[in-house]
Amino acid sequence: MSRDGYRKEDRAKRSAPQQGRRRLLFLLLFAAAVLLGAVLLLINRGAAGESPFNYTELLMDTEVSLQLFGRKEGEARRIKETLFEEMRRLEQLLSCCDPQSEVFEINRAAGKRPVAVSPETAEVMQEALHYAAISEGAFDPTIAPLLELWGFREGDYRVPAPDELAQAGGAVDYRAVEAGGGEVYLPQRSMALDLGGIAKGYIIDCGLALLARSGVSHALINAGGDVGILGPKADGSPWKIGLKHPRSEKILAVIPRGERGAVVTSGDYERFFEKDGVRYHHILDPRTGRPASSLISVTVVAPTAVQADALSTALFVMGPERGLALVEDLPGVEALLVTPQQELLLSSGLRDLVELPGDGG
Repeated sequence: MSRDGYRKEDRAKRSAPQQGRRRLLFLLLFAAAVLLGAVLLLINRGAAGESPFNYTELLMDTEVSLQLFGRKEGEARRIKETLFEEMRRLEQLLSCCDPQSEVFEINRAAGKRPVAVSPETAEVMQEALHYAAISEGAFDPTIAPLLELWGFREGDYRVPAPDELAQAGGAVDYRAVEAGGGEVYLPQRSMALDLGGIAKGYIIDCGLALLARSGVSHALINAGGDVGILGPKADGSPWKIGLKHPRSEKILAVIPRGERGAVVTSGDYERFFEKDGVRYHHILDPRTGRPASSLISVTVVAPTAVQADALSTALFVMGPERGLALVEDLPGVEALLVTPQQELLLSSGLRDLVELPGDGG
């Protein structure tokens, strides 16, 4: 999913044209996820040793795949079912569009009252506010009013007028959120949360933790291109994570990863529409209310999927100079950035690690 494509929709309330657009968007996302999954499977097919069990499920508006080593088939299937059930439970808690979710209730109670939340929602909120703070608001979980204004939540796309952007942007400010003591409160009635830029990463991390508790040491979860890794492959070799080129179907680069962690990409090609020859994508700059324009793709390698998920959005908005400066200050975090001119920019820790086409890697 795009990393912000994490939602359940109330389809009964949508018009027929909206349903058609939504179905088309989902089919395109699904096709892209299948393609990336096939690429990852091809890259990681072992030359020797045991082969992984492979499972897929539709979750978080995308295809989630699991590659799992080191278990008998029946046990692997039971682990898979437990994993997907837990991921589905967390999705229901954190969706901004499911009327039964805690995030939906927080938004509904904006300006009225605090909402008691589960430990999971409280943890995601603390993580979201942390990454909002260290990125100086480039990542902002209160971005929902702007996403809705542009039509990125329903698929009813439009280019807002400047006065509309100013009004909606006035409700976007992570610093106003009150979170603590198991409660979350949005003090303005016009405020709303959208955790699509971090919830998928959190769910992947919880999935990896569940696999580890089940005794699994070698596994990979791919949620529509957001990849979480639990150890190397069974033969000790690293997983090879292929990154899609933002302007073609080619592989931009390959990142080897042999320890627990995550690789997440945000790009302007994931969810966008065109108007009068201009591409408008869903990664909005909270300061301007408009799509960020100094990068077209950002990949973050980090110890956790929460970090990689939130930071991929933050760096995209921050731009090359500020984004790379932030990465260099964060232990264990690396990034690959692509400019509109298709220039690749690498953080210091990736320069000798990433494999580029034609470099013999």
